[in-house]
Amino acid sequence: MTKLSQTLRSSVKILHNNSVPLIYRGFKIYSSAPAMKKVLVSKTRGVPSSSTNLKEALSEKIPLYYDLLREFREEHNATVIGQITVDDLYSGLSGVNTTVRETSEIHPELGITYRGLTMPEVVKLLPLHGNYPSPESVFWLLLTGDVPTEVQTASLVSDWTNRRERQRFFFNEPQNFLQSLPKHVGPTTRLSVILAAFDSGEKRFRSPLRGSAMSCTHWESSYEDSMDLLAIFPTILALVKNPENVKNTTDGGDWVDSLLGSLRVSGENCTVQKSSTGDLLRLIISLNAYSQLDEDGGVPSSHISQIMGSCQYSPRKALAAAFLALVNEPTTGTLSQCMNFQEKVQRLLGAHRKEDILRGIVSAFIKNPSGFPGYRISDYCDSRFLILQEFANKIDISSLHPDVKLSIDISNVVRSVSPAGTPRLMPEMNSLAAPLFKSHGLYDMEYNQTILCMARAMGLLASIIWSRIVNLPVENPTSRSTHTYIESLRNR
Repeated sequence: MTKLSQTLRSSVKILHNNSVPLIYRGFKIYSSAPAMKKVLVSKTRGVPSSSTNLKEALSEKIPLYYDLLREFREEHNATVIGQITVDDLYSGLSGVNTTVRETSEIHPELGITYRGLTMPEVVKLLPLHGNYPSPESVFWLLLTGDVPTEVQTASLVSDWTNRRERQRFFFNEPQNFLQSLPKHVGPTTRLSVILAAFDSGEKRFRSPLRGSAMSCTHWESSYEDSMDLLAIFPTILALVKNPENVKNTTDGGDWVDSLLGSLRVSGENCTVQKSSTGDLLRLIISLNAYSQLDEDGGVPSSHISQIMGSCQYSPRKALAAAFLALVNEPTTGTLSQCMNFQEKVQRLLGAHRKEDILRGIVSAFIKNPSGFPGYRISDYCDSRFLILQEFANKIDISSLHPDVKLSIDISNVVRSVSPAGTPRLMPEMNSLAAPLFKSHGLYDMEYNQTILCMARAMGLLASIIWSRIVNLPVENPTSRSTHTYIESLRNR
């Protein structure tokens, strides 16, 4: 056994839990039975840290990662891991392994994973706030690879609360600035403008890069600026919603409690008195904190942020650029497109819903999958959709919002009318997330897109921090014209 293999084997943490859902295919979740034990593998490097300070816990992982990376490169430095064809060049290198993301990746069957854990495992294993993981526990997992304890999660909640208190000054200038923007500027663009124009961490981020600080410590400025930004992100979203009436809330609670408190102050008409509102937001944030290219063909916002980070822009400016790409993500159906499509189906159905009429409507739309927002052709169903469906199924049927019920009915009809075999038309998260937002009083789908940005910020920033830890260079591939490629192939 090679030294690398020994390192990899010793770095794996095995978690046993019989109640975690197994692989799901189509729309069905296959629950584990007593005879089928599920072994969960979290790709944690070394023994989980016992520190309650996130920066210290991360610092413990870095030397282990350096050892792993050095051994991997020494043993396989010239190993070919893939090939690029002419078709790949003209299809955006789709499916070609060309980059490194430590925090999350996409399994071909299980979908998005965080540090080796599937979405059902993330929801099951991380410390809960209410009925679902707190965002702080998700960020701890993404950054360190460890499933945090409740004490570690509480420590990060306290850290972000203290950082939010120290940054009260931040909200003085953006309020007047945002009020001067034209009304047609959308929420996600407003969010990007705030991050780019009011980058209070730029000076701190640049100083170690220009000074004599050792390169192995450059990640610390990225870490501090990212942590400060994440701390105030909930209040920034309230500022985007209503710049005339917002303040930096520092009440106790986690990231979502801060967001709900800020929205309440800003006058947002969400039913914050419902405990399920916090549960819904925690769940959606947990399911969208990834950093790799979207599995459903979305705009590569993560690629943009990674390049910006490698070019030594501050994390805030890197996110500002990434969020501009997130405005129309995913290409298979944004929240607004999914909600508009469902409202169109509702108008065609009329006041009295009948299954045969719905089946006819869906059958007509399904002939053109590109015109069916919130669905895509795939072998497997989006794991995030399945988890949201489980969330909706826990709501009492008598109080289930009509839009949520219609979304579930549409997905069931799609399943029944789709041709047998795989791949087939499968629902995505946004097809159910949009009506769930609406059912909790969050009607503005363009604004709800910024909540997805809030979630993605955790994954993108965690990835940027790790790129600084490794000191990844700026991507610098060689470009050639089509004629040059043609000539090079002729000469072979």
